This record gives sequence, structure tokens and C-alpha cells, in this order.
Amino acid sequence: MPARSQPGSVPVARLSGNGAAGEKPLRSVSAAGSRNLGKPLVKIILINPRFSVSFWSMTHALAVLNKDAVVPTAALALLAALTPAGHEVRIIDEAVEPIDANEIAGADIVGLTGMIVQRARMRDIARQVKALGKFLVVGGPWVTVQEDYFQGLADVIFVGEAELTWPQFLREWAAGNHSVRYEQKIRTDMSSLPAPRLDLLKLDRYLQGSLQISRGCPYLCEFCDIIVTFGRQPRSKTADQVIAELDAWHRAGMRAVFLSDDNIIGNRKALLPILARLAEWQREHGYLVSLHTEASLNLADDEALLDMFVAANIRTVFVGIETPNPAALLETQKFQNVGNRAQREQPCRQSAKEYLLERVHKIQRKGIKVTCGLIVGFDADGPDIFASHRRFIEQSGILHVMVSLLSAIPKTPLYERLRRSGRLDLQDPPDFGTNVVPAGMSRAQLTEGFIDLVRATYEPDAYFDRLDDLYIRRRFYDNAEAVRVPNIPRPLRLKYLLISFTFTGLLFARLLRRVNGWPLRFYYAKRLLRFLLSRPYPMRVFDYVMESVCHYHFHRYSQTMARGDKDMLNPL
Repeated sequence: MPARSQPGSVPVARLSGNGAAGEKPLRSVSAAGSRNLGKPLVKIILINPRFSVSFWSMTHALAVLNKDAVVPTAALALLAALTPAGHEVRIIDEAVEPIDANEIAGADIVGLTGMIVQRARMRDIARQVKALGKFLVVGGPWVTVQEDYFQGLADVIFVGEAELTWPQFLREWAAGNHSVRYEQKIRTDMSSLPAPRLDLLKLDRYLQGSLQISRGCPYLCEFCDIIVTFGRQPRSKTADQVIAELDAWHRAGMRAVFLSDDNIIGNRKALLPILARLAEWQREHGYLVSLHTEASLNLADDEALLDMFVAANIRTVFVGIETPNPAALLETQKFQNVGNRAQREQPCRQSAKEYLLERVHKIQRKGIKVTCGLIVGFDADGPDIFASHRRFIEQSGILHVMVSLLSAIPKTPLYERLRRSGRLDLQDPPDFGTNVVPAGMSRAQLTEGFIDLVRATYEPDAYFDRLDDLYIRRRFYDNAEAVRVPNIPRPLRLKYLLISFTFTGLLFARLLRRVNGWPLRFYYAKRLLRFLLSRPYPMRVFDYVMESVCHYHFHRYSQTMARGDKDMLNPL
């Protein structure tokens, strides 16, 4: 699956420092402590840049929910856990707090991570850090694929995973002979990872927790950088590790956790015992923590796995559908989304769409909400692709659809193919929102069609018609409730219900206050009343209001884009 514009989940930024100004004597510790008396304390500050307003930022919804970010950047919390004792580590997530120049000035090392969509802000921060004369280390998804982006700014870069190269760097830095580039030659053993340092995060400012079970994906999608960074052999943590981390999030008061695997079902054999333990944990804790994740669409073909998802309280799965155009799927080697051999040999758009819809609806019937990514701009796409996508979205019942322009990420097979054919726009950011020069239409047609498709997807009627199809006409949640509810003691059910109704009323009131203009306020109230009259399962009223809050973000995001804000085009 492709790398999505959501907060990072792997420690591909590995940071360290030099013993420069600002060294402080180590505080006295017992002889049994891990620090040595008299050894200088190295102060490391790890920074995650803020995201600009985008599909995944959920900026407008977070304002209603009184949160600052959806999930923390788990990479930095894991990095802190991998840092040997004797170093002081501070995490600054710019999404939840500003960067203090005075604090940066007192650091020995500043570490910077970031995803592709954060690259401009990363460069701004890097310049500010170097202006203060600080030692700067850069890692993460973007520098992994574009190693020269911080040339002249970064003292050290880390490419890809760094659980092994991070300690190596610290030893070499202490000896005064560190390198300027580190790249692991072998993949990280996930079972060896420590639990992230949640104590360093401002947890009350996040909507969800983040927990990574596995890395890697077995597929060969041409545009995807996941297999470039993490390889095609999925590697997993143990069930004990996963449960320990979930316990930590539960103790911290988090009631939703994103399982940030790029394809959680990439290694089915390793996943099954983890799902079994998660199901046991959920029964013991009254299904109090909802889980959300990403998987390939062939999840729908595994009935047993779907049932285990439901038992583990996995309520949402993001799927990379990409396109209902079979020729485009074959072009990009997304074979897992194409039907049988006959369909591959003689692609048929109608049959391909039915194949995809059947699998989406099967997942939904289990009580699992599907969100998805769709892409426009493949070589096989002509101007009619936008209408094709719109019809697919209408029939899918998928509420949250991340529509993207096809972009070529450096080091991917797509990037190399387009580079050889002279079809890359190397300007950053590109004029038309993507560095790909399309084959089947003009660049202006692609951008205009994309903007119109996003706008239409989040028009109130279009969005709420899909919502009502899912929640009223199909009551997709019935199967999941039949599995989970009997395992919750009746007194606890009543407690959940009272809390849910109270919070739902307050949340809906906050939404109405936030909305600018009475027409949309009345619209939200009208659609909620229609849902209530359908006599839904009571706990799902909260879900419906949350979907309304999400719509508020998507609607404002799409309207801003339609008004011509080029920054919203989400290049790369």
C-alpha cells in the first residue's frame, strides 16, 4: 500500500549529538543506576513538524473535539526508548506545542523527522536550527527517499530504519568519528523493539494513540515507497509486545488506538495469535478501546480473519483501492485488486468495479467501516476517470475517501520509469499539484478534474447519502454488535450508554457552535433527526455525530481547495 499522508509510525529518524556547549554535569544517582557519575548529560531534542491543513490533518474536526492532533508521531517516542541512559531526551511535536528557540539553543543535538508532506516545514526548521549553530540530525520517510534535500543543513542523515544504526552512531559520535550518513544493511527485528516512551508525549492533546504491529508489505505497487523503505517481507512484534503497548495506552486514558501498519495482514501467520490476544484483551476490558488500521483489500477474501478483526474490536480499516479502472491497476501492478486471470487478460471496467464493490461491502457487512484511498492520473486514465470514480464512491458507502493525484516518490519504480521517459516535473512544489506529467489528459485537466471530484465527494448530500446508506439502509454495524455486546456486562452497557449520550449531546452542540452559517447547522440537525427516527442501536448515535464532525473538516477542506488554494493540492 502507498505511504499515506498521515503521522509517522516508525523510527526512521535517528538522532544524536555532539558534546558542544550546553553540557551539564549528570545529577547524582545510586550506584545501581545506569548513569555514571561525572559523565556529561547530552540533551537531545526531537522535533516533528506541524502538518498544514490537509485531508488527514483533520484540522477543523479537531477544533470541535478540543484536540490538537490525531495521533502522536510514534517514531520519536520509540526513538527515545532506544536512546541509551545518560542522555536527556525531549520530544517536541509542533502539532501540539510551538518550538521554543531558547530551548533549542540549550540542546546539544536537534533531531528532525518528517513525512513527505512535511518537507517544506522540515526545511524551514532545519534552517532555524542551523542559524542557532546546533548539530542537526535528520531522518524519516522524506530524507530516506530524497537524501540530498537537506544538503548543507543536516550534519547527519539516517536512511530507512535505524534501530541498529542509532546506537552505532552514538558510539561513533562519542569517539569523535561519526559518519554523515547511516543506513541499516539488515531489516529491524520487530520482536526486539522496546515500548515507546509515552511519558514524553503530551497525550491529552491527541485524539488517538498509535501502535505499530508490523512493517513491510508483500506487494509490488509501482508508486509505493513502503517496500522501498521496509521491504516486502513483513516483520511483526510478538503478541506480548502488542498487549503491553495497548495496556500502556489504556492506562494513559486513550480510548482509540490506530494500528499504524501499512498492511496489517501482510503476514497472516504472525497476525493470527496477536488478534486472538487482542480479542481476549477486549473482552476483559469491555471493548473500551476501539482499534483502527490499514490492510489490503484481499482482507475481504478471508472470512476467518474478518471475524477476528471484529472480535479484536477493529472498527475501521483503510484500504488502498486506488481506482476502479482495471487497466490502471494492472499498469501499477496492484494485482491484488484485480479479479481472476480472465479479468487480467481482458480488463472490463464494469466487472472490475463490481469486484471491488463486492469486497468493500463484505468488509462493511462484518461491521467494519471502510475508508479508502483513490488515485487519479494513471497512464490508463482519460478525462472520463473522474465520473468513474464518482460513481464508485456513490455505490461504495465509503465515507472517508482520500482522493489523490498520482505522484512519483523518489526511489520508487514509478519515479524511475517516468524519469527515463522525461515525464517528471522536478519543480518543488510542482505547479499542478503533482510531479507526474499525465499521459491521458493535460495537466490542467487532471488538476481541475481532481479538485471537482474532491468537492463533489464531500458535498453534504453526497456525504450524508453514503452515511445513511451505511447506517440506516444497511445497518452495517449489526454483526459487530451481535459479537461484542453479549460479552459486555449489562451494568457496564448502561454506563457506556449514559456516558455516550452525554458526550454525544455535548459534541453535537460544539459542532453547531463551530459551524459558520445556519444552513449547514440545520442540515446536520435534520440528518441526525432522520437517523434517530430509524431507531438505530443507541451507541451508534455517537458514531453518527462523529461522522458529522468529520464531514465538517472534509467539507471545509474541499471548499478551500475548490476556491483555488494550491497548497491544498497535496503534492506528493
